[in-house]
Amino acid sequence: MQSPIDVRDRECYTVDQFQISEAYRSDLEGVLIPRDEIEDRVAQLAAAVTDEHRSNPDFYPICVLKGAMRFFVDLLRELELAVPYSEGIVHSSRYQSGPAAATPDVQFFDEERLAGKDVLLVEDILHEGNTLATLRDRVEAFDPNSVSIATLFEVDFDRDVDVDPAYSGFLLPDSFFVGYGLDYEERYRDLRHLGVLNQEILGD
Repeated sequence: MQSPIDVRDRECYTVDQFQISEAYRSDLEGVLIPRDEIEDRVAQLAAAVTDEHRSNPDFYPICVLKGAMRFFVDLLRELELAVPYSEGIVHSSRYQSGPAAATPDVQFFDEERLAGKDVLLVEDILHEGNTLATLRDRVEAFDPNSVSIATLFEVDFDRDVDVDPAYSGFLLPDSFFVGYGLDYEERYRDLRHLGVLNQEILGD
């Protein structure tokens, strides 16, 4: 189990302290977590996952597309389980350009592989929890041995659903974040740091 690093009261770094594309600079209020710190934390989470699942051929990580792709790849690169294991993906669409749907639309691939597996759902950010609660319930319907959750970012939010990640990277304030896979209208995923999006971009 890995509890998150609490950065809720951290002051943002200025954008000028980093090499950030000119196309993004004016869109960001600042950088909350630099790339190097994110990478160090991913390595720590991977070490915890390794300790839990070393020599476990039934380990089955599932990437929640699209946001978790970068975290998923970096996390698995750091694992040292000493046995082969399979990987899965699931596509979840909750946030479009309009209001968020209460129940996300999810599409699993290779659901028949879930039976008897120790499933790890790998998500980019845990906010309200509806997506991960839906995914967890769907996975449990296919009779896995266990289901746990890894999220790189966790927002301080009063949730209506019971979602308790086993591995959590950072505890964030309730703002709108982009970068390291997180997007706004399919932009900013390639930003290497975790940035705070300017409220003017959101239209608030």
